[in-house]
Amino acid sequence: MNEEKLRILKLLERKKITSAEAMELLEALGKPASVAGEGKGRVLKIRVYEEGTPEAKVNISVPLGWAKFMAPFIEGKIKAKLADKGYVVDLGKIQEAIECQEPMKIVDVQDGGDKVEIYIE
Repeated sequence: MNEEKLRILKLLERKKITSAEAMELLEALGKPASVAGEGKGRVLKIRVYEEGTPEAKVNISVPLGWAKFMAPFIEGKIKAKLADKGYVVDLGKIQEAIECQEPMKIVDVQDGGDKVEIYIE
């Protein structure tokens, strides 16, 4: 658990998160797994595939307990990547899905051989 705390402190040091967000993340680390992850063990998965490659170029799996705190950073990167490709995504839907915590596909975009998937498993 010390490694996770160090990562949070490094994010704070690099000004990637606020002190309030760092405090929330540190508190979540101290909670039992059933409270921090709401006992469902759900994971937010983000996969980005480029044309001609069977393996994901981007392969992110975030426990939903963490995803709630990391959503603004995740959403910003996803929005920028999809906007570069000409897609507009309702980021509010991603946040709603994270709050709901039910398994579902949130985004599934295919453009030629490029593909982006965001889902809760």
